[in-house]
Amino acid sequence: MGARKRTGKELHAELRRLAASVKGIPHPSEIVHELQVYQEELAVQNDVLREALSDLEEARDRFIELYDFAPNGYLTLDEHGVILQINLTGASWLGRSKSALEGMPLLGFIHTSDRLDLIEFMRKCRHHKEGQPLCVDLRIRNSDGARHVQLLCRPRARTVHRAREFFTAMVDVTERKRLEAEREEALHHRAALAGRIITIQEEERHRIARDLHDNIGQQVTGLRMKLDAIEMAVGDNDAAHERLSEAQTLGAALDQTLDFIASELRPAALDLGFTTALEQFAADWSRNVGIEVRLQIPSAANVRLLPVVETHLYRVAQEALHNVYKHANATHVAITLEQRGARFRLVIEDDGVGPDAVSEAGTTRRGLGLIGMRERVQLVGGTIEFTKGPSRGMKVIAEVSNELPNAAPRAQREVMAPAKRLRRKPVRASRAEGSRGTGTTTPRRSSRSRR
Repeated sequence: MGARKRTGKELHAELRRLAASVKGIPHPSEIVHELQVYQEELAVQNDVLREALSDLEEARDRFIELYDFAPNGYLTLDEHGVILQINLTGASWLGRSKSALEGMPLLGFIHTSDRLDLIEFMRKCRHHKEGQPLCVDLRIRNSDGARHVQLLCRPRARTVHRAREFFTAMVDVTERKRLEAEREEALHHRAALAGRIITIQEEERHRIARDLHDNIGQQVTGLRMKLDAIEMAVGDNDAAHERLSEAQTLGAALDQTLDFIASELRPAALDLGFTTALEQFAADWSRNVGIEVRLQIPSAANVRLLPVVETHLYRVAQEALHNVYKHANATHVAITLEQRGARFRLVIEDDGVGPDAVSEAGTTRRGLGLIGMRERVQLVGGTIEFTKGPSRGMKVIAEVSNELPNAAPRAQREVMAPAKRLRRKPVRASRAEGSRGTGTTTPRRSSRSRR
């Protein structure tokens, strides 16, 4: 039985229903247009991605070139010091190819005497958290001999899928080490020369002191004896007695000045110890220049030092007091000697103008005198400091050790040796009669006038 034919009304209704069902669908031409727009956008995005990929590849190549041909060696280590990655510079320093080095322990390329330092360095790297990178100086072995390098390590954070790694830079410091060795050698020669010069100065001081005593001193003594004889021969001539008295006073002053100069050149009191010599010099200096000296030496510090240490420390005290007289415009000086075990600390402080004021006045104290003081203290392995004291004057702090000379550095031992061999030939000079701790003494007769 065939299908029933629909009436015109039914067909009209069916067409209206179909038209209603496709009312929201765009026209095919519109769909084609939108697809063309999307295609153009994708083409633009692809061009951008290709350009970005090209830039990344260029940056990667540039990084690889910078990494491989950098002036420093770069390598990545694991926790045990095994090389995971290394650049061409580092590989050339180690004398192997990159592929051969990867997977090998760095310890095998380190000088035998420095391997413990590398082990300790890796231990610190494993426990290092944040902050400045760790560093260590080592020597590596290669076919060209030993090379001095400095390793700088910065740990990389551990992740779930990757073991902890250590980014390490290897800097060649061979030239720096060579320059440091040359500088050390130059300092050694300079210290040896300075020590020899100081030794010659001491010998010359001794010679001049002996000449003053044996020649000029004897002549002055003879002159004073002649004046005494003339005084007894003139009888009751008052005018002659007055003139002779003036001449005798000048002779006594000259005799006393010669004693002071001779004791400065070669203090005979050093044979009795540094503290005794310092007391006598402080008293004589105070009486001659008119500046009060307060000397504080505890009984514990009244011990004998090494002869060379006593000589250099005494010269430092001399130069410090001379600087006070020439530059400080001071009225009081305090000298303190302290003992701390085997070390002795000498402090000399004045109440005059400080180093800043002296510099502004145009006459700085930082001249040859201070340089000589520093060299003398350094020759015996000590230290010296020039600061401003509480009273705004100069404060000199010298600290030396009474240890055996072989405890000093090589250069210091060599320059101390000839100084120790200086024979102390006593020069007869008068000694101050003042008590310890005072800076003024009563006038005393010359040693030559008592003979």
